[in-house]
Amino acid sequence: MKLKKVMATITLNPTAYKNAKLYAEKQNLSVDEFIVMLINKFSATTDKKKKFQILPIEKLDQELQDILNMPRKCEIDADDINGEEARMEYYKEKYML
Repeated sequence: MKLKKVMATITLNPTAYKNAKLYAEKQNLSVDEFIVMLINKFSATTDKKKKFQILPIEKLDQELQDILNMPRKCEIDADDINGEEARMEYYKEKYML
């Protein structure tokens, strides 16, 4: 099925048009082609959500498996958001402060 072209006019402020024209020229496009490309990219009808799949740890690269399986030296309390208390506790143990 061939889509029927509908003639329409959109109004841009001079700065936006100048920027669109410069960008389109750099990309070897007409302003019309550039605007249509933008509309299609951000249109709700062409909105394609990226699908991500969570892999089991066994299917990850070995380096990632090693990082994820690293033992924790200490637990951080929920109220110690930046880890300051845990860091001070570590220093006290290490340097016997």
